[in-house]
Amino acid sequence: MKKNLLLFFVSICFFQAMSQQKQNAPLNKFIDARFGLFIHWDMSSVAGTEISWSRKATKPLDITGDPAGYVEDTAYDHLYEKFNPQNFHAATWVKLAKDAGMKYIVFTAKHHGGFAMWDTKLTDYSIMHTTFARDVVKELADECHKAGLMFGLYYSQRDWHQPDYGIGDNKKYLEYMNGQLTELLTRYGKIDILWWDSYGHGDLEQFWQIDETYRLVKKLQPDILMNNRMAVLAEYNKQPAAYLGDWDTPEQRLGEFQNNRPWESCMSLVKVPDGGGWSYRPDGSVRGYEECIRTLVSCATGDGNLLLDAGPDATGVIPTDQTSRLLEMGQWLKKYGASIYQTRGGPFHNGEWGGSTFNGKKIYLHIATWNNNELVLPALKSKIVRVTNFTDPANTVAFTQNSTSVVIKLAGPKQDKIDTIVLLELSDDASKEFNSHVPLEVIPVK
Repeated sequence: MKKNLLLFFVSICFFQAMSQQKQNAPLNKFIDARFGLFIHWDMSSVAGTEISWSRKATKPLDITGDPAGYVEDTAYDHLYEKFNPQNFHAATWVKLAKDAGMKYIVFTAKHHGGFAMWDTKLTDYSIMHTTFARDVVKELADECHKAGLMFGLYYSQRDWHQPDYGIGDNKKYLEYMNGQLTELLTRYGKIDILWWDSYGHGDLEQFWQIDETYRLVKKLQPDILMNNRMAVLAEYNKQPAAYLGDWDTPEQRLGEFQNNRPWESCMSLVKVPDGGGWSYRPDGSVRGYEECIRTLVSCATGDGNLLLDAGPDATGVIPTDQTSRLLEMGQWLKKYGASIYQTRGGPFHNGEWGGSTFNGKKIYLHIATWNNNELVLPALKSKIVRVTNFTDPANTVAFTQNSTSVVIKLAGPKQDKIDTIVLLELSDDASKEFNSHVPLEVIPVK
C-alpha cells in the first residue's frame, strides 16, 4: 500500500514538473534567444522624422482630459498618401535578421500615430489604402514562420488618430482596439510576442478595462508572451501585479543584472540628438561596432536580452549603414555565439571588468578590462578542470585556483580589444556557484 502511494506521489510530481516545463517553454525559448530585431516602420519614413512623436497636431498628443478626440496633423497624417515602398521584401529583412544572429523579430503593427500596417477592416488609415496596398504583417509573419524565427508584434494602446480614443468612458475605442487585436491574433498564425507600449492617461480597470483585453489576448493566443507595458499608464506609476507581463523593458539603456525576472533592453541602432532614432532618421548615426558588441554582451552577462532596432526607409530598404553593422554582429556571433545563446547571466556579477554567462558546467568570462594583464575573481566551489581562450584558442590562458580566488592571466598582446572570452569548464554545474541566486561580486583591484 505504502509502495503504491509512493509511486502515485512520484507520478503526480513528475506530471506537475512536465506541465510546468511545458508552460515555461515559450519564455525559456525567448530567454535562450538573447538577441532580437526591433523594426519601427510606417509612413513616417517618407519624412524621415520620428515615428508618431513628430506628429504636430494643435492639441496635446495624448489624453489630458475628457474629451480627448482627434485633431488632424495636416502634414503627418497625410504622409501615407506618398508611401509606396516598392523595394520592401519581407524575405530580405528576415534573412538579415538571421544573418545578424537574431532569433526573433518584433514589428510595429501600429504605433501611437494609429497607422495600421496590416489589412485591418476597422479603419481606412492603413497600408491597404496606400498605392502599395500590401499586408506587411502577413508577409513578415509568413517569412518568419518559414525561417523558424519567433515573430512578435508591437501594438500601441495609444492612438492619436482614431476619433474615439479617450472619448467618454472609452468604450467605443476599446471595441476598436480589441477588434484590431483580434485581427492580429487570428489571421497570421502563431504570434510569439505581443509588445505593448503603455496606455495614455485614465484608469486601468474602468477606463481601459484591462482585464477584458488581457483575457482576449490569452484566449486567442494561449502561449503568447507579453512585455511589462500592458499595465503602464503614461506616467509609468501603476502596474497591477496580475498584468506585469513576462519581462521588463529598459529603454535606450542597459539593464542591470537581474536573474529573478527576465528583461530585455530595447535600443535603437541609430542615435539621434533628440533621443529617438527608432524609425528611419537620415539625421542620425549608426552605433559603432564595439558599442554594439559590448551592448549585446552586457545584456547577456546581466541575464537579459537585447532587442536592437532598425528603421527601414520609405522604399522599404533597411539602409546600408544599418545592415552592415548588423551583419558584423552576425559574424561575431558565428564565432562566439555559444557564449551568448542558451546561457544565463553569472555566476559572477557583471561590471566594468566585463561579465560572465554560463551553461551547465561551462562559464564564459567576457573580459573588457584587465588589471596588469590579470583578472582576479572570487573563489569557486567547483574545481576548474579546463581553461580555454575562447576568443583565440591558439593562445593559452594561465590560471590559478585556490580557496580564496581564481586568477586569470593573459599577456596584453593576446587580449581582444573589445571582448576577450575565456571558457572555464567546471567539475559541477555553474548554477551552484550562486549564493541563493545572488551572483558573486568581483572586487576591482586598485
